[in-house]
Amino acid sequence: MAEHARDPRPGQRAASPTAAESFAGELRTLRLDAGQPSFRTMARTAGSISHTTLYEAACGSRLPSWATTRAFVQACGGNEEEWHRRWSAAVNGERPAVPAVPVLPAPAVTSDPEPRPSRPPAVPPVPSVPSAPSLPSAVPYPHRRRIWTHALSLLVGLLLGVFGTLGLLAIRAPAAQPDARTCPSAEPDTPDPQPTPAPDGATPSTEARSWIARTAYDQQAASSTRLATPVHVAVTPGDTLVVAMMLTGTCPGPVKVTDSRGDRFQVLGDVTDSLRHRVLVLAAFGATALTTTDSIRADYPRAGEYHMTVDEFRGVTTVRAVTRASGDAGGTDFTTAATATTCDPGDLLVSAVGSNTGTAPEFGTGWTTLPALQLSSYRLTTAHRIATDAEHCVAAGRTTSQWGAVLAALR
Repeated sequence: MAEHARDPRPGQRAASPTAAESFAGELRTLRLDAGQPSFRTMARTAGSISHTTLYEAACGSRLPSWATTRAFVQACGGNEEEWHRRWSAAVNGERPAVPAVPVLPAPAVTSDPEPRPSRPPAVPPVPSVPSAPSLPSAVPYPHRRRIWTHALSLLVGLLLGVFGTLGLLAIRAPAAQPDARTCPSAEPDTPDPQPTPAPDGATPSTEARSWIARTAYDQQAASSTRLATPVHVAVTPGDTLVVAMMLTGTCPGPVKVTDSRGDRFQVLGDVTDSLRHRVLVLAAFGATALTTTDSIRADYPRAGEYHMTVDEFRGVTTVRAVTRASGDAGGTDFTTAATATTCDPGDLLVSAVGSNTGTAPEFGTGWTTLPALQLSSYRLTTAHRIATDAEHCVAAGRTTSQWGAVLAALR
């Protein structure tokens, strides 16, 4: 459904802008630098702030509250401390010196804005000729004017209909995918990380290895290279955060994820299918405590769409093994068995599957599927389970989609 709220346009004013107007201009610049996300998308990111409230904050009619400002800044990936200082200065009435914008005088309006066309001069009557047949009289002038008015109305209506249809088609069209010719030379395939030794001390018990909550998520059809999403559920210090990402029509290149507390996520697995759709799994072991005022950010090569989920797990401190695979559409299943690896009973298995068109991926028995993200025909599906033996560390299920899958065994 097309969004009705559009960017506010600053009007022309005779005096220098107020503190609220200057602050709104800074907010609009921040949004422009963030790639001009829609206000509805920003509202979904902000969570409790509506798109109308965010739109009004960028209008400058009045100074927004700090809660609205913080949601606006979080949705655009800005620095909260810096913007809190700017907001406080605006509240105190501090305004930058901005030259006044002159108001252009409106064009004078005459008492009769629509000049009346002159009527044709009167023609003296012609004597009638009895033997000549009577001819139909010419169409009177008011009638001709009415006909032209109807014709112009029909033409304007036709043009509006054509442009409206073209606009709807443009809205429904999928986001442009990066052209493969614009990608840099393909980099050597980065190998999956090797198992790392567990830290000193006892390994967490099997019973403690569990999924806790969906910490954050985001998705958008926008050709971009950066995203920032707020934390929706607070994170307990020491737990592990696992990020699953899907980038559509993307290019090779590094993907970096961090949060506002300085935690850095290491890439565990990375796979790209034949259509250049890329699926990654990253993790931050022993994460810092996060609250709903924090955010998680990602930098990545340009992509047509992005999907990202962040889930909190407890009882794991390292990666044991990683495997990955991809397949074309039209099949009846997906599986990482071609590059299967071993794991120990009790290991926590986490898998992410990115798919395009076809049927949604369905994991096999024993897997717990988490809420999937879907945008147009693209889906990101994540699931987890506890390994029961050392011979079947495989992520498998059914789908007819184009797919790419990553499996990480954590302990």
